[in-house]
Amino acid sequence: MKERFAVLITTEKNIPYQQNLTKRQISAVILPTNDIPIVETLLPEIEAALTDLNPGDVVRIPASKL
Repeated sequence: MKERFAVLITTEKNIPYQQNLTKRQISAVILPTNDIPIVETLLPEIEAALTDLNPGDVVRIPASKL
């Protein structure tokens, strides 16, 4: 079983520049928008990102999916 850690799902694109997550038990998934209908279409990409996420990772879901 993987160790447990927190995941921040956000639209704040500057998180990687504001916070060094590499030595923390938190990761970030950065969405291109917070518009619910668009986020719903991105759910497969979000789920895939969460599946492969490790502590300290930052994953950006591309805006090209919009």
